[in-house]
Parts: sequence; C-alpha cells; structure tokens
Amino acid sequence: MGSGTPDLNAPSESLEDFKRRVDRLLEKLDGSAASHTKIADQKVKGGAYGNFAEAQALASAYDTVHAQLEVLSRALGDRLSAMGIAVSAADKGYRHVDGEQARQLAAIQKRGDEYWEQQKKWGDNLTKQPKTEHQDKGGGAEHQDKGGPSSGGTTAD
Repeated sequence: MGSGTPDLNAPSESLEDFKRRVDRLLEKLDGSAASHTKIADQKVKGGAYGNFAEAQALASAYDTVHAQLEVLSRALGDRLSAMGIAVSAADKGYRHVDGEQARQLAAIQKRGDEYWEQQKKWGDNLTKQPKTEHQDKGGGAEHQDKGGPSSGGTTAD
C-alpha cells in the first residue's frame, strides 16, 4: 500500500497542455452554433406548426427541448471553465487560488445546482403531461387495427 498519501504529482507540462485544450474547447463552443447565446436565437414560433392540438403539443415539446439545449450548452461551458480553473489550481497549488477563481467556481457550482433543479422540474412535468386524443386511442390511422399480430389476425390487407 504506500505511505497513506496519494501520489497526485503530475508533470506541469501535461496539466498546462490540458488546460490549453480545455480553453480551446471552450472558445470553440462559444464560437459555434452550439453556444447558448446562438441556441437561444434559433427558435421556431409555436404557430409555425399549425393551430390544432397536436401542433400545439409539438410546439410545447419543441420549446421544452430547446430550453433544455440552452441549459445543456451553458452547463457544458461552465464545466469546461471549472475544469480549466481546477487544472490551473492543481498545477500551481490550491494555496495559490485567487479570490476571483474561487468566486467563479462558487458561481459555477450555484448555476449547476440551478440546472439540476430545472432538470428535475422538466422530468416531473414529463410524467404529469396529459395524453393527447391520439395517444389515448393508440395513435392515428397508421396505428389502427388492421388485423396485425397483436390483434390475432393477419397482416395482409
């Protein structure tokens, strides 16, 4: 077993290289279509789907997924930022973490908790959503009984 203290010594160059890669990933994310600011701009209006119950349900589902993508993008950016700060702290020693880095990490943790709470709400809403008329009846015409295997009949028309 060893002396009881873990050997966490890693070469400085590898941590610095890793931090640079994390920083480049964060820059790429911020400049890409997956950036949370750009995702927020890519929104389809609810009326574009039509004005009937299923279209409104689709618009609602789209809005939920769109909001989740925004949160995912923000969370990914936050995690990459936190990883960069943590790697820098590990490289220089935790005693050298300045107050601004500590505040950034605390803010990232707080937002992470908020993201988690939002995800739980979305999950709760999914289990509480009412079924549409077609879901109650097993779907549309393509799902009606045509003598398929589940009805005991044949599949030939």
